[in-house]
Amino acid sequence: MPRKMGSKEYMDYVEKYVVQTYHPLPIVYSRGEGVWIWDPEGKRYMEMLSCYSTMGLGHPAHPEVLRAFVTQAKKVGISSGAFYNEQLGPFAKELAEFCQMAKVLPMNSGVEAVERAIKIARKWGYVVKGIERDKAEIIVCENNFHGRTITVISFSANPKYKEYFGPFTPGFVIIPFGNLQALEKAINKNTAAFLVEPIQGEGGVIVPPDGYLKKAREICQKHNVLFILDEVQTGLGRCGKRFAYEYEDAKPDILILGKFLGGGLGKVSAAVCSEKTAGVLAYPEDGSTFSAQPESLAAARMALKILVRDKLAENAFEVGNYFMKRLREIRSPLIKEVRGRGLLVAIEFKPEAGGARKFAERLVQEGIACKETHQYVIRFAPPLIIKKEEIDWALKRIKKVLAT
Repeated sequence: MPRKMGSKEYMDYVEKYVVQTYHPLPIVYSRGEGVWIWDPEGKRYMEMLSCYSTMGLGHPAHPEVLRAFVTQAKKVGISSGAFYNEQLGPFAKELAEFCQMAKVLPMNSGVEAVERAIKIARKWGYVVKGIERDKAEIIVCENNFHGRTITVISFSANPKYKEYFGPFTPGFVIIPFGNLQALEKAINKNTAAFLVEPIQGEGGVIVPPDGYLKKAREICQKHNVLFILDEVQTGLGRCGKRFAYEYEDAKPDILILGKFLGGGLGKVSAAVCSEKTAGVLAYPEDGSTFSAQPESLAAARMALKILVRDKLAENAFEVGNYFMKRLREIRSPLIKEVRGRGLLVAIEFKPEAGGARKFAERLVQEGIACKETHQYVIRFAPPLIIKKEEIDWALKRIKKVLAT
């Protein structure tokens, strides 16, 4: 029998052998079941981050998703774009129909799908709109988070993401989030697209003013500019609807998906294209060895079925609203605001609270696995399967921490 390791030894190994690009809280995931996880010592925690919204079906993996993944992996687990596989066509059809869009460009990670949306937007700008070659601009928002490739951090407003990594990719214009006047003013003859998150998740669960997305879409249409939504974190039930943009009927020209799309097991993302953008890219302008792997696509197909069948978006809406209502009832001089949509929820603390990290650490001690984002915000994103009774369990401990 191999020697059993404890949490500290696992963490020490990470500190010694892993390049330190994260600042993890002291929980070692050893096993999970539903909304719960356990560390090697057997302490139980409630999952309130869901791997940044990936584990919408809970831990370790939904049995139907696992079965679909393993069944396919036993047949053919890996293929490439050089050939067809049995899962790609059905997956693309089902996702396109789910999104009510035309075509799907599958990738592995969210930032890869963002990169493909940028490529599509630039080429569309040149060959369809008629922008002068190499002059295309894409408008983005302050406080955005679309990933960490060099191109994507080129338009980040966070200096810690980009300080030592220049030179950067040109062609991006940054405007304030939620400001329609700034969007209209930034558009010019070289503007190919507006890329925006419907809710800024990593930025602190920042919800824009009501009507912002719908009006932004109208502005883009008026000026012949592509409207691109990054719903990697907010989509697929997380915010209480299939997509966060559905609160305003602001359907995009390109919809970027990821995280939950793989059902917590497959590594799948996608740039989902409207008729307007579906035919822009052509061979050999793009490709990826590991995209569209059959076992991951099988998991994704099952995840979409479960999302609809089990009404998980509806559950996120109901339970999320209940969670936010109860959080707003907490009387604490340290809380500035509770905000969110569905099961993407944040508590923002006042500056005098001394930052959110210490509250996240105390919540970990109470058995709640959540994480701070930016300096003053704690984000909660539990699995979409969570029940009100489990939320009540968490609320009792959150109140205890915020009262101290």
